[in-house]
Amino acid sequence: MNIDNRIDNEILERVELHFTVDHPKAPTPSLRELIEMVNRMEPGSVKSQTYIMEVTSRFGRSSTTGVAHVYSNSEAADSTVPTFVKDRHVRRGAHSEPVSEEPEESPAEEEESDESNEDEEGA
Repeated sequence: MNIDNRIDNEILERVELHFTVDHPKAPTPSLRELIEMVNRMEPGSVKSQTYIMEVTSRFGRSSTTGVAHVYSNSEAADSTVPTFVKDRHVRRGAHSEPVSEEPEESPAEEEESDESNEDEEGA
């Protein structure tokens, strides 16, 4: 990722980053991947306060340009980021942790399996 332009917007308590990502032989990065890249490039940034506002990929090129806003606090982000952008990030799981491949067993299922083992031992 290359940061093409970095603007400190003190009034809105954010840093606006215009970036370019080259991704030869790979698809356009997801919102989660872009947020992780921005967080690596911007020291002190927090994943939950980073929003990808715009992403543009051109047909036939393996590069993507975009704009990210990194807020200094959650109150500034809540009052400034448009609802549709927040909804898009929630819908695509951009601020959540990656889901593990194996589903975890719920506590209720563990209790049932323990009880069934006890019944078998008593017989």
